[in-house]
Parts: sequence; structure tokens; C-alpha cells
Amino acid sequence: MGSKESLRFCIFFIVVGLALASSSYISNDVVEPHGSMGRSLLQQKTTCSVDFEKMNYSVITSQCKGPNYTPERCCTPLKVLLCPVKDQVNDLKSNCADTFFSYVNLYGKYPPGLFASLCKEGEQGLDCQSVEQPPPSKSKGFRGGVRPALLMMIIAGLVMVILS
Repeated sequence: MGSKESLRFCIFFIVVGLALASSSYISNDVVEPHGSMGRSLLQQKTTCSVDFEKMNYSVITSQCKGPNYTPERCCTPLKVLLCPVKDQVNDLKSNCADTFFSYVNLYGKYPPGLFASLCKEGEQGLDCQSVEQPPPSKSKGFRGGVRPALLMMIIAGLVMVILS
């Protein structure tokens, strides 16, 4: 095996490993109410790239109604909205989760901590693998892009072609 082939082999597996590391869960940290944290003043969050203002919250508000909130009626619609943007929402350095939940609470008037107490599926968080996605919105607000795993695979293919 030549050095060029070894290099291609290593790059391929590094890129595949990075692609597989992209999570298919919504972190439990996202649904936890954050309130005021001691160090948060020193740690400025970046602006979220998702336009949550134009998102259709009726997916949640039409199903998740009190006074008897249930995981089936609240967590499934939550995942329908959050799973398409899970990478952005899981980024705790951005204000995506805070922005999303401020809109959800604005439109649904939910009690504080509702989703944190109801929506727990395991240590990794909410599983997005089996979530049925809503029909595409007609608004121009949110547009899905290329998924990071797919982008990494495309880059790996291009690198393999260049190195051969």
C-alpha cells in the first residue's frame, strides 16, 4: 500500500467518523429551563441562524393543551419542530434553544419547565430518528440546508478524487 493510498484511506475514515458523530438527538440540556446562570453574563451567545419567528407553532399549540399535559401530546410535536434544526438547537453557544422556547411559550402560554419535565427519552436526549416531519412550510422563513453528515461525505469524495 503506497503512501498516497494510505493517506486517502486515513482521510476517508476521519471524514466518515466526523459525519457519523453528527447526533440524531435533541440534547436534554436544550429543554432544561436555564433561568439565570452565574457565568452566563461572561459568555455571550451567538445569534441563531434559524428564523424561529416564522415557524408554524400550531404543530405544538394545537396538540399540547392543558391542564393535562402528556408526553404523547406535547413531546412528539416538539420533536417535529426541533428535529429538522437539531444541530442548531443543540449548539449551547448559540441562543437558538432560548429563542425557540420563548416563541413556544409566547404562543402556547405553557408553564415553566413543562417540556423539561415531560420530554425525557434517555441520556442522549430526544430521539429524532423516527420523527415524522411536517409538510414543508409555504413561508420563506425557514429553509433546510445540506445536512452536515452529507456535506462531510461530499467533501470526502472530492478529496478522494483530487488525491487519486
